Amino acid sequence: MALTDHDAVFIWGFGREGRAVLDFLQRKAPELSVTLVDTHKPADFPDTAVWLHQDAMIDAIAAQNAPLLVKSPGISLYDARVEAALGAGATLTSQTNLYFEHKADAQRVIAVTGTKGKSTTAALLHHMLRSAGASVGLAGNIGVPVLSISDTFDIVILELSSYQIADLVHAPDAFIFLNLSNDHAPWHRGEARYRADKARLAQLNPNTLGVMNARDDRLTALFGHQPNRIWFGGETGFYEENGAVWRDGRSWGAIDRLPGRHNALNACAALAAMDAFGFDAQAGFETLSSFKGLPHRLQTVHESGNLTFIDDGLATTPEACVNAVEGLKDRPLALLLGGEERDQDYAWLAEALEPHSHIRAILTLADNGRRIVEALSGGRHASVTRFVPDVADAVREAAASLPDGGVVLLSPAAPRAKAYQSFEERGADFLAAATAL
Repeated sequence: MALTDHDAVFIWGFGREGRAVLDFLQRKAPELSVTLVDTHKPADFPDTAVWLHQDAMIDAIAAQNAPLLVKSPGISLYDARVEAALGAGATLTSQTNLYFEHKADAQRVIAVTGTKGKSTTAALLHHMLRSAGASVGLAGNIGVPVLSISDTFDIVILELSSYQIADLVHAPDAFIFLNLSNDHAPWHRGEARYRADKARLAQLNPNTLGVMNARDDRLTALFGHQPNRIWFGGETGFYEENGAVWRDGRSWGAIDRLPGRHNALNACAALAAMDAFGFDAQAGFETLSSFKGLPHRLQTVHESGNLTFIDDGLATTPEACVNAVEGLKDRPLALLLGGEERDQDYAWLAEALEPHSHIRAILTLADNGRRIVEALSGGRHASVTRFVPDVADAVREAAASLPDGGVVLLSPAAPRAKAYQSFEERGADFLAAATAL
């Protein structure tokens, strides 16, 4: 869509992406009237725009002839106010759609999605391509607004969440799809719609090259018949075995900086994509010894008193938590679980944790820690599981339960609790509690 087709732009949500949209509009269409819509006017509000409380947004949209509404991903596509805005005459778009419509024609986009592992996989692919000399940028859900990415990059690796895919109308040049389980049910108004919205990435253009996980039954059922699919994790190509990367029956080895079988599988996805794009995958694998990993993803944040403290705060689903526990099965473990209630299946979590005798304690946090205690009440770990809502208290009890060589692991199987503004803030509390010991 041409920006000149609109007489006004409303940016709904003035966080990181909203600010990137404003910068983009000021560069591309400075003549447009821009209104920033949010619940509070920020202290650093720019004098180049008008601020409006979101309760007044619908009337303001209705007063325009051809308004464009750029919605933040954090606002559900199924919010009643979205339908009201459309009824008032708005054209709805997003930062991601604006990027695709205005990016350099020669810039290729490789999208990366999945319920879990997408940030790590995107970062792995970026690291390997850059090490191979490619001109490559990394943006999207990983924390860099894609509208701020340079036009000079030949390749952009774009991490996409389900929020960003739900209203995406442009297919990337290629994509990696890691897995499709359950998450973000409240935003999508149910798990079925979450999975349908996520799957749209592979349906925008069925002929787009897709690198997909053969171990995920939902992905194989949905997309096993489509052309241009490269499968990893199966019996051929790249797959994981005992925490190491294999290709066609030959072991390439483990990645010391990325513990866990799930991370080896993430590396297989990135290597399969690299190979598909004509790069030397073996050379790329060898560069992973210098990969530094990502914050809050099995990140060792402190070591003290012969204990290790690992922040895996972005393990917001039971599946991701179990992956972390299995990746550390050779060490005594105290596990911190819990956060915002999102109707996760903690009965499944209890069953999946049952074989793990190396777990010495499970401390559950606010907001949903009591429900997790109840889910674990009938199993192996019932006697060492208790609700400790405060992170600092939980870290102290976790450390006290462990012998030398043990690990205190924050892998919450839930998003950050309502008391926190971000997962980074929860991670900072975890680190502060660890260092205070």
